[in-house]
Amino acid sequence: MTPQQIAADVARGIQIKAEIARLLFELKAIEARLETAALEGEQIPLEDAEREGKQYLARGSDQIVPVRFESDQIAGSFDPDSSMHQAATLIAAGQLDKFYKDTRKFIRVPKDGNAFRKLARQLLTSRAFADLIQACTVRNKAGMAQSKTVIAWDDAKPIDQSVVLAP
Repeated sequence: MTPQQIAADVARGIQIKAEIARLLFELKAIEARLETAALEGEQIPLEDAEREGKQYLARGSDQIVPVRFESDQIAGSFDPDSSMHQAATLIAAGQLDKFYKDTRKFIRVPKDGNAFRKLARQLLTSRAFADLIQACTVRNKAGMAQSKTVIAWDDAKPIDQSVVLAP
C-alpha cells in the first residue's frame, strides 16, 4: 500500500468509527422510546406459544418491529456456594447436573497481558517468569503462540505537522 492509501484508510476508518458511535447512541435513544411506547401500548402474546412473555407491535411506515417482553431470564451461570447455588442444589434434589455443569476455571486477575507480565516480573524469578509466560500463552491447534492485531482507532491522535515521520 502507498502512504496515500494508508492515509485514506486511516481517515475513512476514523470517520466510520465516529459514525458507528453516533448511530449506536441514536439507536439506544430510539430503542428506549420504543420500549416506553410498548409498556404503554397494547401487548399481545408472543408468536411462540411455548415461550413466556408478551409483545408490542411497533408499526413503522412499511414494517412492524416486535418489542418483546420475554419471561424472566434463567441464570446462565452462578458462583459455587452462592445462595443461588445452594437453593438450586436443594430444590433440584440431586439432579442439578442436568441443569448446570460445574466448570470451575481460573480467570486472569490482571486486566490484560501487559499487566500480567509486569506482575510476573515483580513476583517471580526471571526463570519462573519465563516459564509462567510460556505456560500461560494461548496457542493454536499447531501449538503456535497466538497474538492479536488491534487497529487502535480510539487511540488515534492528530498529526503534528512539524514532525515528519519516515515511512
